[in-house]
Amino acid sequence: MNYRYIVVEGSIGSGKNALSRRLAEHFSALSLAENPEHNPFLMKFYANASHHGLATELFFLMRRAESVDIIKNEYAQGGMVVADFLLEKDRIFTPVVLNEDEQQLFADLKQKILPQYPAPDLVIYLQTAVDGNRKRLQKRGDGIINLFPEGYLGRIHEGYSQFFHLYQNAPLLTVNADELDLQGNDEHFRLLLNALNDLQGTRNYLNLSER
Repeated sequence: MNYRYIVVEGSIGSGKNALSRRLAEHFSALSLAENPEHNPFLMKFYANASHHGLATELFFLMRRAESVDIIKNEYAQGGMVVADFLLEKDRIFTPVVLNEDEQQLFADLKQKILPQYPAPDLVIYLQTAVDGNRKRLQKRGDGIINLFPEGYLGRIHEGYSQFFHLYQNAPLLTVNADELDLQGNDEHFRLLLNALNDLQGTRNYLNLSER
């Protein structure tokens, strides 16, 4: 398949940003990153989730709307995009972050701001265990894991699991990222590239134990 738009997704700490950058470099593609650290409301949300959730999610929504233009422009130039976020990932976060009234307001605004957006040619879902995500976040050494509200990482991890269990908007490759070191191990990365060439149907899986 001739991929023009690949998305790498996974729960917090799964390694999606590192893999998306490596894939973009390999394919000489545009690397499109969400850069959550640029959201001025995020740290406020971590400190007081009930008061800053809506502003945090709306900021991400505006940035994703801007990303649609970037993707379309790259298409027009015949280029390829590898992103580390799904444009519809709010469906994972808003049930955790927002109350019911805020969720409805967000949905209404999303319909106006982002009524249509391109579907990826492929989504790579980095499936991980929540304990593994915690360990990877701790190794980063930036202390971010200590800022999360109580139980937040676990709820987001469960949200990702449920979302991708039902996901049908694009072909999906689910990768066991606890077994595979796709950033630091060249052989594991080659296994992923081979899997991209061999995909069949709309749902595929990559497990090191089955290779």
